[in-house]
Amino acid sequence: MRRNRTIAVVLSLCLIGSAANCPLSEFKNFSIIADATDPACKDIDALQYTYEIYPLLAPFNEYFFVKTDNPHPESFRFSDKDSPYSETSVIYNVDSVYADVEYENEDLYRVNGGYIFKSFTTNGGEVTLQIHEDITEAEFNTEIYGTPDPENTGYSSYHGMPVGSYKRYHESGWSYSIAGYYKWVDTDIKITLPALCDDCDYLIQSYATESDFFSNMDAVQSGFSSICLYSGSYIRGEVYRSSDRDWRLTPGFHVDQSFYIYSPYNRKDNKYLFASALYPFRYDSLGFPGMMGNVSARLSDESTYEWSSTSHAYIDVTYNGETKTYGGAGHGEGQGLSLDKITHTFSFGDNDEALTLQKSRTLLDEYASVEMDDDIPRDGELTWEKIYNTVGDGAWVDMGGYYTYLYQKDDKASFTYDEWGVGNSLYWWGSLGYCADMWVDGRYISKYKSFSKGASLDDYPESSILLTETTVPELVDYTRTWDSSSGNYIYSSAEIAEVVQKNVVFVYDADEQLWKAKVSWGGYNYSFDTFQSLVDQGVIDEKYIDMLVLTREEAEAIIGNDNTNKNPENGFIFDGISPQGTPFLKGDCNNDGECTVSDAVLLQNWLLAVPDTDLANWRSVDLTEDEKLDAFDLCLLKRMLIEKTD
Repeated sequence: MRRNRTIAVVLSLCLIGSAANCPLSEFKNFSIIADATDPACKDIDALQYTYEIYPLLAPFNEYFFVKTDNPHPESFRFSDKDSPYSETSVIYNVDSVYADVEYENEDLYRVNGGYIFKSFTTNGGEVTLQIHEDITEAEFNTEIYGTPDPENTGYSSYHGMPVGSYKRYHESGWSYSIAGYYKWVDTDIKITLPALCDDCDYLIQSYATESDFFSNMDAVQSGFSSICLYSGSYIRGEVYRSSDRDWRLTPGFHVDQSFYIYSPYNRKDNKYLFASALYPFRYDSLGFPGMMGNVSARLSDESTYEWSSTSHAYIDVTYNGETKTYGGAGHGEGQGLSLDKITHTFSFGDNDEALTLQKSRTLLDEYASVEMDDDIPRDGELTWEKIYNTVGDGAWVDMGGYYTYLYQKDDKASFTYDEWGVGNSLYWWGSLGYCADMWVDGRYISKYKSFSKGASLDDYPESSILLTETTVPELVDYTRTWDSSSGNYIYSSAEIAEVVQKNVVFVYDADEQLWKAKVSWGGYNYSFDTFQSLVDQGVIDEKYIDMLVLTREEAEAIIGNDNTNKNPENGFIFDGISPQGTPFLKGDCNNDGECTVSDAVLLQNWLLAVPDTDLANWRSVDLTEDEKLDAFDLCLLKRMLIEKTD
């Protein structure tokens, strides 16, 4: 019976954001793309009705109000034939229900006087009303699976394909039957919209007013940052426990992120806010640099960019041989609100309220500042304090098959500015450390902060090394004078205390081709360079410097202990399955802190499917490390027990 590792995946919901009602006098026209899922569309003659299109936040090409008496929003759309943003630009129905919108009919997404449509690809100008024309299944298949019309690339009706299918959904919501096929055909009805643009062109038009490439990039970066929000708000649903897993620890998903504590609670029946959807500049630490990459490409097709190797929030843009860094993230953060906190409802119709970018942002800022009670149950919550108190001077941590090494920093040590990626503050301003791109116990912990099985020193020849048991000197006192002629301190005496430091990080020095201990105990004047000066001036014995450096040969001896292919054999579990901080020990499947015959008996009974047999920690007896338990693991466990008694 296989036991699959549960890999924690964070699904980030990017809520779209901002707004107010829109005056028809200020509206401009718009374009839509709809997948007609309702067979009722077949019975509608869309040419019987009238249509007006108004952009909801000009000059942006994202959301529109379509004023029409057409009873079904999927029976029509608008096509922009000459948009620079897409060869198949359309304006189509928004099939979402927003908590801050007044609807006449939620099932059909109808608001007062019409519907909300969206595009993101039109640039305004003349758009053409398109309606359905029934086709056969054979014609549909030819369009989908044959050679597409060269003017309509792609295979999705949601992205401009000229064909689609009527789908009759069943009660389950997951299965449906095909009720017929259609294609979109042009009509003679044209509507002229004002000039519109996407958010990238808006940034360029608003801020790129300089004469050279990088000056324009700098100006756009500054302007974009000033108007960009991190996210929008939403209506939070009811809290529920989403699984049997408890609070747990997981690694970050980017090279510059550390770790996250995840709750077992989720929410159901969350609702979007149209106020959030409407505001065009909501970009997180991935979207922001992505937008700056788009800006650079539009400013010059001779520019190139690459994502930063050290920070997921930045890109390196190169133009004419020069490279500069851009990126970041929006400001503030939206939140889940209760319905009673909504101060603006979109009613549409013939209102006269003008909508601007600033009014949209003001509303979102207002929602972000609302004080909401924490309704997440906190009994048994995992905290950094618990982790800190558990790992002590240093321990491996099992995060559900991912292993990392966490440690308390010595009380005479502190993290310094250049230790990002080596150790960083997780708790108490640097008292809890982690490893990244570092060797620990002969095991390599990658830049993503988890154990990477099978690595060698040749693969990572300049990575740092953490020694968990090593004797190093401590400089407790010295006397010195300043020599103005040489511009250096002259040391006359020093007092050394040899102490055992649980955690000493050795960082590679490429110039000297050796690893130097990170010595910062007692402040700047007790640094490695101070020790070196004391040795060079003959004040202390050279053996003290020898204790603070590792040669290539010494590093190879430390790392060449066969651990590089083995999962850690002991530590603590924070996987959300075992109780928080449960010690793990190789071979200890009943979690009693020892590997004994009782573990072999338990594993054997489990393999034989003896009723009421449960393994407290199955990974501890996955001795073949193939993510399944079988007789081979039992044989290895018995061999371990025999070797222990020899």
